[in-house]
Amino acid sequence: MVIVKRRELTLAERLYLPEIGRALALSLRAMFRKRVTRQYPEEPLPTNEVTRGQPRLVVKDDGNIACVSCGMCEVACPAYAITIDGGETDRAIEREPKRFDIDMLRCILCGFCEEACPKDAIYMSDELELADFSRQALVYDIEKLKRPRSALQKRIDYVNKLNDRWRKPSSTR
Repeated sequence: MVIVKRRELTLAERLYLPEIGRALALSLRAMFRKRVTRQYPEEPLPTNEVTRGQPRLVVKDDGNIACVSCGMCEVACPAYAITIDGGETDRAIEREPKRFDIDMLRCILCGFCEEACPKDAIYMSDELELADFSRQALVYDIEKLKRPRSALQKRIDYVNKLNDRWRKPSSTR
């Protein structure tokens, strides 16, 4: 049988004074550090081309929407946030959505819709704010989703740069 002799605690140790002293020192150090809190909304979040904000539909230079309502983005959406009803147009060999809704309360900003679109019609914008007073206001219809190509150009260029490695001719591989 082994007998373990315990050391006697001092009065300071019994009153937890060393621990209280360390906790106070830690608090004082934290009080005088540079603050990292962002004063939102006065100081908005920084964005760049990599930022995946809310999805937006591209409006071509001729004023028509780039979407042909193929439904690939709707199928790729893991949150089932996209609803598309396609319709015919008077333009030859083209369709366009009659209804294109994205429920932003369901959207998880994953970017799968952007990757799935064969016509490069939907891109993630740098718009991050998702606040409103009703649930219905956060179901964006086609008019709320439309953006000119120039407004999304930074993101479009970034996505094209990422995908260029797959677009190279097969003779160079």
